[in-house]
Amino acid sequence: MTDHEFSPIDPATWLERLRDKQGLRPLCYAMYSSFVDGVVTDPRLMMVPVDDHMVHRGDAVFETLKCVDSGIYNLRPHIERLMVSATGIGLTHSYSIGELEQLVVRTTRVAKQTSALIRILLSRGTGSMGVNPYDCVRPELYIIVSPAKPSFMERKPTGAQIAFTRIPAKPAPFAAIKHCNYLPNAMMAKEAADRAVDFVISCGADGRILEGPTENIALITADNALVAPDTPDILPGTTLARLMELASSLKAEGLLRDVRHQTLYADDVATAREIFIAGTSHDIIAVTQVDQRLYPIGPIYQRLHAALQEDIRVHRTAIE
Repeated sequence: MTDHEFSPIDPATWLERLRDKQGLRPLCYAMYSSFVDGVVTDPRLMMVPVDDHMVHRGDAVFETLKCVDSGIYNLRPHIERLMVSATGIGLTHSYSIGELEQLVVRTTRVAKQTSALIRILLSRGTGSMGVNPYDCVRPELYIIVSPAKPSFMERKPTGAQIAFTRIPAKPAPFAAIKHCNYLPNAMMAKEAADRAVDFVISCGADGRILEGPTENIALITADNALVAPDTPDILPGTTLARLMELASSLKAEGLLRDVRHQTLYADDVATAREIFIAGTSHDIIAVTQVDQRLYPIGPIYQRLHAALQEDIRVHRTAIE
């Protein structure tokens, strides 16, 4: 590019060049921006100001939800967790839970898709390129509706292969806040791909089992209890929380001896009867291999998977 070509261009030319980038932008169905105060459906216009603290400092919180058959699953728990995360980083805003729910529903409706993923981003806002949060003018809200892939078990019904990560775990309290500094999580996902496994799971310095890059882990113990890690060093998962609630019926039937949270270590994985990982986009996944050890897709997984699918069918917030 010559010095002449590097001269500032006018807004009309800038927008025209954006329109030429059609094939370079990922498909998204709709985006709400409080910065613009509106919704757009052209992916080329789905942008965030470069001086938003979310962009250059990761100073924001977020949630990912899914729309299934024109209904949003677990909407209220996700919004409530977003509020907790915002409080955790001292991000003061004026949105109520009801207002956020309505904005999510309305943006998803504009997308005109029966199934999709929904990302809510609540940022510190624009103001400067500096690090001080008090430079920001006001919080900003972005809601993006994008395509949803088939669940992991639909794509790989034989189950998941996992390993323990070499990436250091995020420390508390930040591990329990769903903030936008996800570099460790991204590096874990990269590590899984590089090691040719489906997911990696982090551990604390003392060997406690923690979580995956975007998933929680749980297992069936040798004495037939459903157990998930109990530690402040992980993000409380909405899908896992619902699975633990649904599992209470299996306990009542006598299929499970107990449903609880407790500290877990690698030895607990070695003696487990079944292992699962759970997350919003994946639902529940049967783990069939950890390193070289094999595990079955067992009866508790089958029951929990069926119970979760029924729960998704019944407990959704309609977008129509």
